[in-house]
Amino acid sequence: MKIRTNLLSIILLLIISATINAESYELQLRSRSGDNINYKTVEWDADETAFLFVRAPEAMGKRSKLLLDKAKSNGSIVTNAFTKIAPDKKAKHKIFLGTIDGNLNEKTELAGAVLVRDLINIPGAKNYRERELAVIELEKQGFATISSVDLLGGQALRSLDDKRPHVVVMISDDHYKADTWMPPLIEKFQNDADIYFTILHGEGGAVFRGIDELETADSLVVYFRRLALHKDQLEKVKKFVESGRGVVGLRTASHGFSDNKKKKPDYQNWDGFDKKILGGSYNGHGKDELGSEISNIPDKENSPILDGVKPANWHSTGSVYYMKITDENAVVYQYASSSERKNVPLTWTRMYGKTRVAFTALGHWDDVKEPPFQKVFLNLIKWSIDKK
Repeated sequence: MKIRTNLLSIILLLIISATINAESYELQLRSRSGDNINYKTVEWDADETAFLFVRAPEAMGKRSKLLLDKAKSNGSIVTNAFTKIAPDKKAKHKIFLGTIDGNLNEKTELAGAVLVRDLINIPGAKNYRERELAVIELEKQGFATISSVDLLGGQALRSLDDKRPHVVVMISDDHYKADTWMPPLIEKFQNDADIYFTILHGEGGAVFRGIDELETADSLVVYFRRLALHKDQLEKVKKFVESGRGVVGLRTASHGFSDNKKKKPDYQNWDGFDKKILGGSYNGHGKDELGSEISNIPDKENSPILDGVKPANWHSTGSVYYMKITDENAVVYQYASSSERKNVPLTWTRMYGKTRVAFTALGHWDDVKEPPFQKVFLNLIKWSIDKK
């Protein structure tokens, strides 16, 4: 009886140990529902995840091999056909990378598979633009996608012919619903402008997957509210800002890096970001029900920032942000007014050393519907990466 008890204890310990030491993948799935682009982080056990790899071009194959080698070392199933998975192997989750051969929706073994969007080869796509549109179409057909960054870190693989400037967008804002409206707008910008965008989506939290994308970025867009970042991630953001590349802040970026609640260990604020980097300080806001009357400054109408921003005067349902310019050399292009306060600086640019910095307090969820907001936002991004 004692022997049996000891044996059962050992087996139980082995099971617990195996569970504790089991490898897992933390993946951020991107999917679509109607016009919405959704981001959701999931955790999958490695030994319950199968990777299907179909031949890929050499440039794509190198990173694919790294990914598959990691998958094998983690105990995942790696195969060239999901139908060949042994019956005794668990495969709750399926990930596809490599060359797409035919209509994926017609392949029953690919039902529910997640695509590694930067490691899928689209036969017939003549350039990076056609490839991007093909990936979007696959997502519209119901396939969720991930980036190879989720599994390997670093930067996502880009086409060799893609020479566009790179803009990283950090969003984590459920207060003004930017988590929802920003991704479709950025995709529209990528379709309309000659710019490559990477979205780092915090899903309302303070962890931004893919932060190493900043290493190859030409500009950074910030839209989040009262978040302390992990010290390692914050250090990378600070390094980027000091590097002389572009920075664009929207609305709550004016108090983005400042967590008023108790911070987690190893998470830090950047309280001087507004005054030191953006060149303006946030001092509360007006009544929500009043909204803001937006007006372009007439003598700035011919500037790159206000190019095509029509009408020159419009109403935003977002309240007036009481911003005070802290850099006397900042150039203001738009004012916000209400019955409470007139001509509050709304949109401006400045130089922080060699870094081009732009800010607008626009960014309410209703603003995204307004052509003048979309245009001024894109103009600010373009200005931030213009090194002329």
